[in-house]
Amino acid sequence: MQQKLQRAKELLPSIIITVLSMIQALALELYWNKMQSSEFLWLGGWDAIVGWTQLGVMLLGIVQIWLMYVSTILRFSWFPSMQDTVTPFVIGLLEFGMVDLMGPDTLGVWFILLAMIYGVSTWAAHMIHRQARIDPENQYFFQNLLPAGWRDFKASYIVIGILSALGAVLWLSGESGALAAVGLLFAAAAIIRQLYISNQYWMHSMMGEGEG
Repeated sequence: MQQKLQRAKELLPSIIITVLSMIQALALELYWNKMQSSEFLWLGGWDAIVGWTQLGVMLLGIVQIWLMYVSTILRFSWFPSMQDTVTPFVIGLLEFGMVDLMGPDTLGVWFILLAMIYGVSTWAAHMIHRQARIDPENQYFFQNLLPAGWRDFKASYIVIGILSALGAVLWLSGESGALAAVGLLFAAAAIIRQLYISNQYWMHSMMGEGEG
């Protein structure tokens, strides 16, 4: 039994990276095709500004998902669960939906999907860290770090709540103007913050220090 668990633990990184690589590659292909086929992007005006900002946020999100998984796999080892193999597909489906709905007429639903991806990826990272904490090989990182509680996710709850509220308002109002632009800038700032946090955790891991 122990041998099977060890084998699963050793194979998990390559399985996740392979699956995630295919999903992200397909998402980028759909992203590129959507950009080329969206005529409003090339006509100028407010819709074009919002559209290009939306494309930028989407690209940042794709990069963040990739870095989240790659940095976690390179930093930690853990015994896999079923959710570890399923979650990349869930995130991928949400990404495909976001790419398909990029545009001024579907911003409301797009924001709601973005909030869902933010929530799913935060939950996935938390569950992986819970599993990794159990493995003695990761004690260099977790030995001086208390388990995360709900208070540690307040910023994530706020981001998810704001994105969901923006999505609902834009969906019901049909607006694609200033509120949409402010929402997209907020989304970009939230993702950039996550990229910064990921980089900080990476540097702490490489130096053998704990989080925070």
